[in-house]
Amino acid sequence: MRKSRSFLVRSLMLYLPCAVLLGMPSHAQDPQFAFDQVVGQPRGLPQLPPQGAWGEVINATTRWVVIQNHSGQQYPISVDDIDEFLVRWPSSLDLMGRGTLVEAVGRDLGSNVIEVGHIDHFEGADRSLVAPTYNSLLPNNVVVTTVDPGFNRFMNAWDYGGQRMLYGWAYPVSPGINGIPALHVVGTVMQRDPLQLHILGNNFATVVPGENEVFTISQVTRGLMSHARKGDYAFMLPREIKPKGLTVSQLVLYKSVPYFQFNPSAR
Repeated sequence: MRKSRSFLVRSLMLYLPCAVLLGMPSHAQDPQFAFDQVVGQPRGLPQLPPQGAWGEVINATTRWVVIQNHSGQQYPISVDDIDEFLVRWPSSLDLMGRGTLVEAVGRDLGSNVIEVGHIDHFEGADRSLVAPTYNSLLPNNVVVTTVDPGFNRFMNAWDYGGQRMLYGWAYPVSPGINGIPALHVVGTVMQRDPLQLHILGNNFATVVPGENEVFTISQVTRGLMSHARKGDYAFMLPREIKPKGLTVSQLVLYKSVPYFQFNPSAR
């Protein structure tokens, strides 16, 4: 009898919360709640991840661009709601001159040789988008430093945290494994075959493709609404959704023709 009563009590304790929840209204049934979760909230909709989202331009004017994502959702973006607007144009080595700035991130082969799958180049006023650089990067995109005033290295000279990302936790790793630092280089073109860049310290770096590969090349420019065309692909970093549209920290258009074909006067 005592066991039966105990079982009954446990059963009521288990199902009572369920009964209470079933009697409560769902947040999804409250339109005001759902509206507040979208408009005016940081990051906006869950379908717009903070890491960025891809879409396609379906309409463009001198003030607005409308982007549709893979789910068919459409987001108008005003020119005033874009913090950084860039355009990537397909390019080639033939379109580079001695004043061209090239950015490359890839595998450090030693002796200032960097192996890459893609490079970006910047011309004219767009060269201010980058600065001359020569750095090694850890897998988490942190620059490898000789001296770190942070607490960890001050108290721990071996720096286990940095070492485990640098070349492996306990044993050396082969070139190409994620533990090997990447090399980030920005420099002016010295010659195109092979591609050599003038870098800091009155030195040069040689940029080569991977084995049996040819690296791809993009010209990066500042964006204008006049650059946007229906059918362009776009990458966006959403910041907020407002009643009139989407606010983005960065919008990047991907074009299918080189910049000089789109704007002949630029050549």
